[in-house]
Amino acid sequence: MGRTAERAEQMAAALTAEGHNARGVGAEEACARADVIVTATTATIDTPPLFDAAWVRPGTHISCMGADAPGKRELPSDLFSRARVFCDLSEQARRMGESQHAPAEAALTPLGEVLAHRATGRTDDSGITIFDSSGIGLQDLSLGLALLKKMDISL
Repeated sequence: MGRTAERAEQMAAALTAEGHNARGVGAEEACARADVIVTATTATIDTPPLFDAAWVRPGTHISCMGADAPGKRELPSDLFSRARVFCDLSEQARRMGESQHAPAEAALTPLGEVLAHRATGRTDDSGITIFDSSGIGLQDLSLGLALLKKMDISL
């Protein structure tokens, strides 16, 4: 899907040209059919949320990474009351990630806490989860170095 039907159709055509089975659909249909929603837009302060919270069905996971500065948003604020929210760094997510639009009482769980077994991840199949990825440079660097090592490339 895209913010407009035209953009969704363009993306579907590009994917089809590469041999994938794709078709452009509207946001409501995309949300109704998706187990996983990934938002990676060039959101700006003036853009509205990509979809309505009511369109997200139980059990859906949403990974969002387009809100990377104060004021930017991709998700509707009322979705946070229906979901467990995970992030890379709580303070950063509240300041410049998608979670800046969440109610103040919404709990944010750093993904590192789940990986270290100090917090739980998804607790049931019907829960909605959100990963608010505002990005941490050190994580990106660590991943890049691990990939280079795996590929046996030295710097």
